[in-house]
Amino acid sequence: MTGPAAGSRPDAPLLVGPLADQPHPTRRELLDEAAPSKAARGLRATLTDTYTTLLQVGIAFLLLLGGSGSLREALRSGLARSGEGPGWVPQTSAVVLAVGLSCSVIAFGLAAWCRLGPVSLPTAPTTWWTPLPVPRADLLRPVVRNRALGTALTGGLFTAWTSSVAFGVSGDLSGATVAGGLLGGFAVGAGTAAAGYALVVRPAVGAGVEALLRVGRVLDGVGVGLVLALAGSAVVGIRVDAVHPSAVLVPAVVVGTAALVVLAAVGRPAWSRVGEIPSPSLRRGASRLERLTSSVLQFDVREMGRALSADSGARRRRRARFTRAGGPVRAVLAADVVLLRRQPRRLVTAGVLALVPFVLASGTSAHRAVGALLLWLAGYAAATTLSEPARGLALVPAAARTLPISATGVVLVRWVPVAVLCSAWGALAVPLTVTASGLLHGGSPGTAWWSWALLGALAGPGFAAAGLRGAVRPDPDLSGPVIATAMGGLPPGAAAATTTGPDLAVLVSAPILLAVLARGAHDWLLLGQLVATLAAVGIGWAYAAHRARKIS
Repeated sequence: MTGPAAGSRPDAPLLVGPLADQPHPTRRELLDEAAPSKAARGLRATLTDTYTTLLQVGIAFLLLLGGSGSLREALRSGLARSGEGPGWVPQTSAVVLAVGLSCSVIAFGLAAWCRLGPVSLPTAPTTWWTPLPVPRADLLRPVVRNRALGTALTGGLFTAWTSSVAFGVSGDLSGATVAGGLLGGFAVGAGTAAAGYALVVRPAVGAGVEALLRVGRVLDGVGVGLVLALAGSAVVGIRVDAVHPSAVLVPAVVVGTAALVVLAAVGRPAWSRVGEIPSPSLRRGASRLERLTSSVLQFDVREMGRALSADSGARRRRRARFTRAGGPVRAVLAADVVLLRRQPRRLVTAGVLALVPFVLASGTSAHRAVGALLLWLAGYAAATTLSEPARGLALVPAAARTLPISATGVVLVRWVPVAVLCSAWGALAVPLTVTASGLLHGGSPGTAWWSWALLGALAGPGFAAAGLRGAVRPDPDLSGPVIATAMGGLPPGAAAATTTGPDLAVLVSAPILLAVLARGAHDWLLLGQLVATLAAVGIGWAYAAHRARKIS
């Protein structure tokens, strides 16, 4: 505490700082001054936090194992029922499915790190430290360590779970073999994910944002290619239990060893040069991390796509002229089509989601109801991906007010392109998925390809209405007091924010589930699908129109 300066007033406030004859404190001294605040927690608090974290991870993993155990029983019974129909039944090896699915998920996760920035800080530390000419290595190394451990843990748990699914096709495995396979899958997945993260950090250190985006696009291509390869293996018709889980022991050891070598060779240089990450990369990562954090806290998955979306590169885009875009309705339709065309990743994502239920059903021979559940999840996810134009109603309501169209008319116009794309999606996804249960065969109206394609096409507008309803739903009210629950404090409206949209998707998927359980898309089910779709479209349109009038 310094005394009053010479010539100052006696009642002047005392300022905290170095004396005139003392140097300013260094950064190390400031950090040492702040260190006791963290060290004051004590060993007991640190052990408690560690115990709680390990307990939560263990409970989550045991829940996954319990679900996979039930799934194994369903798979064993499903293997005896697969191919009941006389038609073509696509199948692929469950072991091949587990390996391909694990690699694709790891690739997509690393691509997400490329878009978020593999090494980034929150907005406040980035704003404070970026302009200062001080070393950043000590500030960024904990981030690299924590994210590498988190990536390895996620990859290991997912790979262990897919390994447990692969074990479901072999009923003669002992408990020790299954436990060894789970631990081996965890080790290989963790090592591969950690090595991949080290490879992603390397371009972030030296090259910058553009190199990261290129790497992210390559990883996305790898993930999509793996899903297409799994679909191709199902078309070829590999027997589900053709590959025994013990056959992957040697390849798993080779992959794990290679991952450790890559981690040691690439991780050390990246660790030593982490302070050389350019400031634009840190600022970009901070902004995306803030958006992603806000979307998670608000239970709003709509903004996650924006946070994870790739920046537009320096590629030249062709300018399309719409000579027939006369009038406000055609102008809105043209704008929505251009927006979807300029974001091809959304169309690719919808296409991959059409193949995922087919691949999973072909690789596990699961119960038919599981295929219907997968169709519900994939259908709503595809509709949400394609509903980006409708999201503009809530994000930029002023743009809709400038058009000479009513709020209800704008909602209807925004729904049209999404409904067309979702109908095409359903006409492809539903017939592909039901082939895995042997339900698509013959030329009868209930089991022919066109019957299932018509059922999926009729469900498409309903999925689009569900996506439209979810796109304009209100955000949770974070200004009010939180609600105490067993999972912690939740903001008011969190449940409504997470169920508005998927509820209509459940309504639309009910006739598909009944058709799968009834072993055919019969006429009465097609009529029921039409009625359910009309009800979903009416409810979704009324809700979206009400929201549009309220926010405009």
